[in-house]
Amino acid sequence: MSKIDTLLKQGPLLFDGAMHSYQGSQTSKEVLKDYIDAGAMAIKTNTFSCSSSSLPWNEIEQKIEFEIEQAKEAAHEETLIFANIGPCPQEDDAFSIYKKQVDLFLKHGINAFLFETISSLNGIEAISDHIHQIALEAFVLVSFAIHENGISDQGETIQSLYDALAQSSIDAIGMNCRVGPKHMLELLKTLVRCDKPLYISPNAGYPTVLGWNVYYNGSPAYFAQMMKEIRLLGVEMIGGCCGTTPAHIAAMKEAILLLPSYIPYHNPRTIQNDHPRSGKDWRNTIAIELDPPKNDQLDAFMKGVYAFQKEGVDLITLADCPVGRTRADSSLLACKIKKETGIDPLPHITCRDRNLNAIKALLLGLSAQEIHQVLFVTGDPLPSDTIEEVKAVYHFNSRKLMKAVHQMNELSSPMALFGALNINAHNFDQQLVLAKEKEANGAIGFLTQPIHSWEGLQNLKKAKEHLNGVILAGIYPIVSYKNALFLSNEISGMRIDARIVEMYKDKDRKEGEQIAIQISKAIMKEALPYCDGFYLMTPFQRIEMMLPLIQEAKDLLKKTGTNDQPPVK
Repeated sequence: MSKIDTLLKQGPLLFDGAMHSYQGSQTSKEVLKDYIDAGAMAIKTNTFSCSSSSLPWNEIEQKIEFEIEQAKEAAHEETLIFANIGPCPQEDDAFSIYKKQVDLFLKHGINAFLFETISSLNGIEAISDHIHQIALEAFVLVSFAIHENGISDQGETIQSLYDALAQSSIDAIGMNCRVGPKHMLELLKTLVRCDKPLYISPNAGYPTVLGWNVYYNGSPAYFAQMMKEIRLLGVEMIGGCCGTTPAHIAAMKEAILLLPSYIPYHNPRTIQNDHPRSGKDWRNTIAIELDPPKNDQLDAFMKGVYAFQKEGVDLITLADCPVGRTRADSSLLACKIKKETGIDPLPHITCRDRNLNAIKALLLGLSAQEIHQVLFVTGDPLPSDTIEEVKAVYHFNSRKLMKAVHQMNELSSPMALFGALNINAHNFDQQLVLAKEKEANGAIGFLTQPIHSWEGLQNLKKAKEHLNGVILAGIYPIVSYKNALFLSNEISGMRIDARIVEMYKDKDRKEGEQIAIQISKAIMKEALPYCDGFYLMTPFQRIEMMLPLIQEAKDLLKKTGTNDQPPVK
C-alpha cells in the first residue's frame, strides 16, 4: 500500500491549483510554496506540457529535472509531489512518450503520477502497468478532461472512460479542466463509480479573453462552496485547475475543514442501464433513398415520396449533402415526410458538418418530431473547389458519435442507430472490425454500399456471418454506360464487374433502364440469403423505374418469412 492510500483513509487529499494561469513572473518553486501555504497537501510538477512538446528529448529532460528540483525545494517533509504528465497528440505513440518521462521521474525518486487532462485511453493502461512493475509503492492517478455535455475531446463519455479503467492497475480516476465547479458537480452526479478514489479538479469558472490575456472571474468563495458540495458526495481528492489561485485553495480548505474525515461516496443518480436498443423488428425492411433537392423546390421530391409510400416501402432514406455538395437538409426533409405522410424517414447525419452539441440538439429535435431512427456516416471529404470557403468539422467519426448518442439520457425514446457498411472495400476484414465497434457503440443495423460484383456479394455473406445487427443490402440500378464508367472510376466505395459495365454499351435510355431493372433483380435474389432487407437507391430521381424493384423486394422478403428468427433489438 502506498503512502497516499494510507493518507486517504484519514481524510481528503487537497491538491494545489493552476500553475500557468497564476504563475506570472514567479518561479515554479514560488508558485508551489504559495499553494502549500494555502493548504495544499499535494503539489504537481510544472511539466504538464512535456508530452506535447516539439523540443528534442534532451531539452525536455532538462526541463523535467529542473522542475523536479523546484518542486522538492518548495515541498515540506509531508508534502506529496506528483509528476504531472499531460496528454499526447492522438496520432503519436503515447506509451513511448509517457515512458520516457515516467522513467526519468522514477530515477529522481518521484513515484506518484498524475496523468492530467486526458481525453482517451491511448497508452494509459500500459504506462500504469509499467510504473507498477518498476515501483511497487507507486500511485497512478488518471484525470480526464470532460466537457459540460459529458464527452471528452475524443468522443468518449466519462462513464465509458471510467468503466474502462475500473479493473486496471490505475489507483485513482478523476476529472479536471474544461468546466467550472458547478458543471463539474453535475457531471459527478451522473457517474456510477467503483471503489477507486476519485479526483475532482475543476476550473475556477470560464475564461474571458481581453486583448492577449485570459482571465477567470470565478471567486474563491463560490469555488469553495461548490467544492464543499463535491466533497459531500464522498470525493476523496480535490483541487483546482485553470484559473484557480492559492486564494481558491485556501477557501476550499476552510469550507471543508469541519466536514467529517470520512464521507461515503454518494451517487445521486439512480443507476440504470443505458437506453435499450430499439425494440422494433427491422427485418424485412425495404428502404429507398431519395436525394434531397439542390434547391428549395420540393414538388418533384415529394412526388417521389408519395409514389414510394403507395408502393408500401418501410423507410425513406435521405443523404446528408452527398459528396460534400450542398443539398436541402436531410433532417428537415425527414420532418416534412413524417408530418405529411406518416411514413418513417431515415435521415443520414454526417460527422463532417456539425460538432457533437449540434448533432445532439438535432437528434432531440428529430425525436420530438417522432423520428427515432438515423444513419450516421463520417461523411465524404469536401470538394477541393469549396475548401477555401467551407471548413469541415469532423469532431468525431461515426463510431464515436454512435457511442455518445447511444448514451444520451435526454432522449425519452431510444434512437435506432444505423451505420454504413462498405462491402466493396478491398480490406473487408477491417470493415468488419469497424462494424463490430459500431455495434458495440449502439448500432442496430447497417446499410451497405451497392452490390455490383462477386466480391461484394461474398463480403455481404461474410458480414451476415459475423455481425449481429440487421443488414439492408444496397441496390443501385446503373442506368447507362456513361453512368457505369463514372461510378466505377470516380466514386469511392463502388466496385462494378466489368461484364456489367459492358452490358450498357451502345444502349439508349429505355434499354439502359431495362438492363438496370434486370440486373438489380438478379442481385437482390443472390443477396437475399445474406441480408434482412433491401436498401434501394434511386438514380437521378427516376421514380418509375424503382417501382418494379420495390415489388420484387416485397415478393422476395415475403417468401423468406421471419418467424424462425428472434427480433433484432
